Amino acid sequence: MERITENQLILPALYLMANNKGGVITTRDLISQLTGILHPTGVDAMILKNRKDTYFSQKVRNLKSHDTLTSKDLATNENKGFKITSKGRAFLSSHRDVLDYILAEPFNYEDIKSALDDIKERDDLLPIEEIISEGNVITKNIKIRERSSILRLRAIEYFTHDDKICCDCCGFNFPQYYGGGYGKDCIEIHHIKPIFQYKDESFDQSLEKALQNLLPVCPNCHRVIHSNRIGSGQLILFKTEIKQRKQASL
Repeated sequence: MERITENQLILPALYLMANNKGGVITTRDLISQLTGILHPTGVDAMILKNRKDTYFSQKVRNLKSHDTLTSKDLATNENKGFKITSKGRAFLSSHRDVLDYILAEPFNYEDIKSALDDIKERDDLLPIEEIISEGNVITKNIKIRERSSILRLRAIEYFTHDDKICCDCCGFNFPQYYGGGYGKDCIEIHHIKPIFQYKDESFDQSLEKALQNLLPVCPNCHRVIHSNRIGSGQLILFKTEIKQRKQASL
């Protein structure tokens, strides 16, 4: 597991500055808040020898000591931290939809780092976000909502077998439980890893790749996955534990 790079930290750091009063954030708060949204694991989560810092927090401190942000005119150095510049805000704005997407979902640390590399290498990424429930329909813009809705319909078709679609975690089937037409299309579609589309490709071109990163789940399992930030690496264990508990209750 490779350590996070300073370049991978740039956009999340600007994101937190922009959300802070006056666009200013202390290094201490930056470390705390970046830890909270990125959830570092592996070596990055380990404590440095004879230090209180983790490898992750030391990397965040390097943003200042190495002038990573100021050399690119994305932020200025404040006494105890940083202040985002107009160039930093413009850079953040051009990637805001993608960043909102990868930071809002319970993607694991490795998947987030990989997505941050994708953003850095391409400026034409379009996020295909998750519609979780009727109460959280994506309203940021019509294109994002359309892509998400199309992906959901294709995923339901893809995961339906013998006219049935069940939760991939607990096996729950809505029509089977409620009878008749009740519960039709109540299944939710979870994104295992970030799913992007490039501006120069059609949705069909990216569909096959997208389908491999989706999972049909019931609202209960979906809520648990999000609340506990169960990433791609933990899903197999999560499903195994559910199966074991069901068998033990028989």
